[in-house]
Amino acid sequence: MNQRTSRIAIKICGVRDRATVDVAAGAGADFVGVVLVASSPRFVSPTIAPTIALAIADAGAMPVAVVRLPIDPETRAALDAFPILQFHGIEEPDDLTRFSSSDAPWELWKGLHFSVEATTAWLASGRVRRVVVDGPDAGSGEAFDHNVFAALDDSVRARCMLAGGLDPAHVAEVIRVARPGGVDVSSGVESARGIKDHEKIREFIRAVREA
Repeated sequence: MNQRTSRIAIKICGVRDRATVDVAAGAGADFVGVVLVASSPRFVSPTIAPTIALAIADAGAMPVAVVRLPIDPETRAALDAFPILQFHGIEEPDDLTRFSSSDAPWELWKGLHFSVEATTAWLASGRVRRVVVDGPDAGSGEAFDHNVFAALDDSVRARCMLAGGLDPAHVAEVIRVARPGGVDVSSGVESARGIKDHEKIREFIRAVREA
């Protein structure tokens, strides 16, 4: 398993096949996200998701299940294969109570459209370990004002994965300005919506590590 230290963490999200898993983990991704939201163009069936989660772990990265409430029984069964759940709907902190009890097996993240208020409130709630701060339309590749994010306390930024508008050409500058704890990319490493480009993944990870 990759050792996660104070260096910037990298998550490649929306991965749907073993070949892309191997590329992402082999290039140095710390986390690989699998989307279990049926409306997404990056959707992975719950019947296949556990196999992909196992492949991610075997390749040396940490599997992350991207979900949205309500969760149907088939999707719930698939979540046992994932150590991290990233909620990316209109959840409120109390909605995650049953997933964050002391005996629950998961680390919880929350994906949200960036605002100072929402980011700090979720981190203060005690329900989640990290937040993934995104642009106005998650997965669209739209950015937000990174200067506002950069003004947050170091302790807040360290628990944030920055998403939205990231790609191999611009991620280094975004890191310089925003100074996040991690970066999360999906559309920025695709050749078409939902189709990952292996070379872009390698270029993105290389750009982050050189930043």
